[in-house]
Amino acid sequence: MATLFSTSPAVLRRNPCATKCCRQEPAGLNHNSPVDGGLAGFPEKGFASDRPRAKPPRPRRIILVRHGQSQGNVDECVYTRVADPKVALTEQGVAEAEECGREMRRMIEKDGGDDWKVYFYVSPYRRSLETLRNLAKAFERSRIAGVREEPRLREQDFGMF
Repeated sequence: MATLFSTSPAVLRRNPCATKCCRQEPAGLNHNSPVDGGLAGFPEKGFASDRPRAKPPRPRRIILVRHGQSQGNVDECVYTRVADPKVALTEQGVAEAEECGREMRRMIEKDGGDDWKVYFYVSPYRRSLETLRNLAKAFERSRIAGVREEPRLREQDFGMF
């Protein structure tokens, strides 16, 4: 069954910003949302299911890692020559990232179990990507479930003031 959206004249008179679903539910209520019954489906594509959606597995542990030593940590004047997102790691920063990866692996293996995998979220900044590249050397590819570059993890920028 396809789910169609329309804006009927009666709905527009009550609320000019309202959109009404063909199932005659109040505007803004998604009949397939997890909050509203947990039903799986893609109503915009005409696919809906009455089966409850399986929740993704929760991580056993969340580990937050700051980037290794960067050129900006050593010399703040580097920001006058290089844009903040393009500041690289120093040699010491690379070594710190590699050691961090080894320590993370030891910590994860100490938890026990052979079925573990890691999933990395990383800032798009060069120093963060370089940290991940060196940190990930401690893990076989089969142990890395995925990598996601997440822009919301970047530095906060409040402009020049």
